[in-house]
Amino acid sequence: MSVRIIKMLCTQMIFKGIHADNVSPIFGNRLPRFCSGVVPSKQTFTKMSGSPETKAFKVGVHWLKVLFQIHLHLGGAYGLWLVFTQANFVTTLLCSFFVFLGMIGLTLGCHRLWAHRTYEAGIVLRTVLAALYTFTCQGSVYDWAVTHRVHHQNHGTPLDPFNYKKGTFYCHVLSHCMENDPDIDRKKRHGETKDLEEDNVLWYQHWFFWFVMPIWGLLLPVNLGMTMGDTLTNSLFVLGFLRLVILLHMSWAVHSAFLVWGLDPKDRKSGETWLVFFITKSLWPQYHYLLPWDYKSGEFGTYDSGVCTTVFKILAVLGLVEKPTTISSGGVKKALAAAVETGKPLQECLNAHKATVKDVVEESQHNS
Repeated sequence: MSVRIIKMLCTQMIFKGIHADNVSPIFGNRLPRFCSGVVPSKQTFTKMSGSPETKAFKVGVHWLKVLFQIHLHLGGAYGLWLVFTQANFVTTLLCSFFVFLGMIGLTLGCHRLWAHRTYEAGIVLRTVLAALYTFTCQGSVYDWAVTHRVHHQNHGTPLDPFNYKKGTFYCHVLSHCMENDPDIDRKKRHGETKDLEEDNVLWYQHWFFWFVMPIWGLLLPVNLGMTMGDTLTNSLFVLGFLRLVILLHMSWAVHSAFLVWGLDPKDRKSGETWLVFFITKSLWPQYHYLLPWDYKSGEFGTYDSGVCTTVFKILAVLGLVEKPTTISSGGVKKALAAAVETGKPLQECLNAHKATVKDVVEESQHNS
């Protein structure tokens, strides 16, 4: 897919507000509808709106959250110091391995499967991904997925929980230390969540999180470190605090990657930053906000590459991943032509040309 096409799409669409269309209750209000164990087919969860939405309430800083984050990060900093001074090498390897597992649960599970429905999975893979996300100790998959959908639907507006227009620090850190916003909570309640409610794996993970997490996410890794010969202090701060802080920032980076790895198609100077010495900036983060159902979109500025996408492809080869969705270059061109000819919103035309990988391959073979 050419860079020109991507830039055109991002320029026209990415800064417009989008909102949910359907209404269904969430877990917090009443017991959800779990009538069957079958997960519905993937749906389109975004709809473009003509103007940004406004909010009626102002919220302040939640100081208990601030104190919690301060203590958590101080523990993580001490854990990092122990890595270079006292901790066993095996403990450091275990920390890296556990971070990797948590990252897979976060990216392939919460983000690509449940938040955006970029593919379908059976109960075995869904259970594994939910367990790996529980390992991050960041709450329920349902809450993360619903919040991320609201983030996409209201990107760059006052109803965006991680509004990038308030600055990088707010988007990545401060937004997680604010009081609950009644307007954003209302968006979560009235968003499209039926598919999440009908997933039995999410039901159990949501309701039993606080029973499972202390054992699975805290005691198990710390005790494993001690079993491998390290001290309680090293295991607690390296496999406990440091691991949780790294995974926490990975989760936050999913929402702030737009600012770190992305280029602003409206600003030619957006690439003139010292970050280019360490990372590759591109339009792919903006592309993800335009077509969130494309399974190739990486969480950290990549497209069809990276560790998480590689793991995804391995799972697909093993037959654990079904019907991954994307769009071909021909599909993008047809969508642009349809938008011009019919006057329909570009988002609607692009969604109409969403296809599975199998369909894209068959189309390519037919054209050749």
